[in-house]
Amino acid sequence: MTEAQAKKIFEKYNPADGVARCPKGRAKMRKPLDLYAKAAVNLYGIITLSELAEIFNAQNDERTTAGEIYTILLPNALKNGWYGFYKDYIVHYAVLRNFDWVRFLEQAQAGKPRYIPEKEKFLRYQWEEYNDGGHWLKVLKFMQDVFGYRKGIVNAFDEIRNYLTHNDDFNKMYSILEEYGFVFHDSEESKKIFTLIVSAKNNTRIWENKGHTPEELYTINQKERLSKPREVAINRPKKPGPNEPCPCGSGRKYKHCCGRIAESGSAQLSFSESKFFYETWYKLLDFVNRKYGILNITIDPVYPSYHDETQLHKIRERLWVDPKVITEFTGSGSTLSKEETGLLLSWEKSHIKGLFMLMRYEPDGAVLMRTDKGKESRLYAVKGMTVSIAEAMGRRLPVMLETVLLPFNDKIIYDSFMASYDIGFGKNIKSSLDEEYDEAREKYGLVSTL
Repeated sequence: MTEAQAKKIFEKYNPADGVARCPKGRAKMRKPLDLYAKAAVNLYGIITLSELAEIFNAQNDERTTAGEIYTILLPNALKNGWYGFYKDYIVHYAVLRNFDWVRFLEQAQAGKPRYIPEKEKFLRYQWEEYNDGGHWLKVLKFMQDVFGYRKGIVNAFDEIRNYLTHNDDFNKMYSILEEYGFVFHDSEESKKIFTLIVSAKNNTRIWENKGHTPEELYTINQKERLSKPREVAINRPKKPGPNEPCPCGSGRKYKHCCGRIAESGSAQLSFSESKFFYETWYKLLDFVNRKYGILNITIDPVYPSYHDETQLHKIRERLWVDPKVITEFTGSGSTLSKEETGLLLSWEKSHIKGLFMLMRYEPDGAVLMRTDKGKESRLYAVKGMTVSIAEAMGRRLPVMLETVLLPFNDKIIYDSFMASYDIGFGKNIKSSLDEEYDEAREKYGLVSTL
C-alpha cells in the first residue's frame, strides 16, 4: 500500500469535518478513553470500538459506547496520531501507514482468546516499553556490553526487535548487525544473544496473539487441548522416495542418508523392548493418575493398544513435577517384576528433563545436545521408540526440542513425548551450534547410556 493510498483511507475514516462537539457532561471521558485506546492498540494493534467499550465498561463505573468513543477520540486521532479509526476498528499508528495490516491481524487473531489484565495493569500498556516486561532491554544491554555505546547500536537493536518479534529467521539478526558494522567475537557471544532473544520473543505480548505472549498462548492451547480429550491422529511425516533429497537437510539422497538408518532398525528399540517399555510406562502413569486424581480413566498396561496421547501427556507432566512418586509406586505392593522395578527406579535416579538440540542422525540413534541454560553441553545418542527419531521427525536439522531422556538398560530412550519448536536457524547460528557440538564430542564423546 502506498503512502498516498494510506492517507486517502485515513481521511475517509478520520475526517476533519467529522469532529463534533463533545456531548454535554462527557468531556471528562476524553482522558480515560484516550488512555484505554493507547493501551489497547499497543497490546492488540487493532480492536473494534465495541470491544474497547466492553473492556472499559467492565473495569469502570462509568459507561461508554462505540459511538461515543469515536466522537470523543476523533480529535485526538487527528491531533496526536497515536491511533486512528478504520471501519469498525481503532488501530495503532503503525497500521495507519499500511491498512493491509488490518486484514492480516484479523486472520492471525481469529479464534484466539484476548489478553485482558485488570485495570491498573491494562493501563500500563499505554507505554510501549512496558510491553515485553524488560526482556528486550536485556538484549539491548548485552549488545551495548559487547559492542560498546557506539553510533547505530540503538538503531540496530530496534531493527532486530521489530523483525524477530514477528519472525523466526535468526540469520537476519546477523545481517542487520553486519550492516551497522557489529560482529561477534566468539560463539559464546552468539549463543548468549540467541538465548536472550528467544526469551524476549517468548515473553513479548504481540498483536497476532491478541496481546498474549507466545509462551502464554502455548500454555493456554495445551490446557485446552488436554481438557478436551479426543481421538489423536498421529501424523508421521510423509516418507520420501529413495532418490528424493533427505528431509534432514544433508543434501544427500534419502536412501543414502536417513533412509539407511531407518532400514537398519539400529536407531530404535526392538518390538520386544518397545513392549516392555510401554507396559511398564503405562503401569507408572496409571499409578500417578490414581494418586493425584488427574483423569477419570484407567490405563490398561497392554501393548500394542490405543491410548489417548493427550490424556497420557497430562499425567506425564504431573509425574515429572515430582519423580519421587516412582519410589512410592515400586514400594506400594504393586505386582511389578524385578526387571520393571529396576527400570522404574533407574528412571527416577537418572532421567534428564530439559531442552535439547537435535543435531545429527547416526546409526545408533539421534544425537541430542543439551542446551539448558547453565548446563554444560553433552551429546546423547537416543533411540527411537517404535521407529527411529529420524523417521518420526522428518525435519531439517538442527531442531530445538523438549523431552525427558531415560535410561533403558544399556541404551538411552525418551519418555515417548518429544515437543519440537518451529524455529529456523540461519547459517551463523548453525555454525555456532556446530562448534559447540564439535567441542562437546571432543571433550566428552557421545554418551550412549545413563
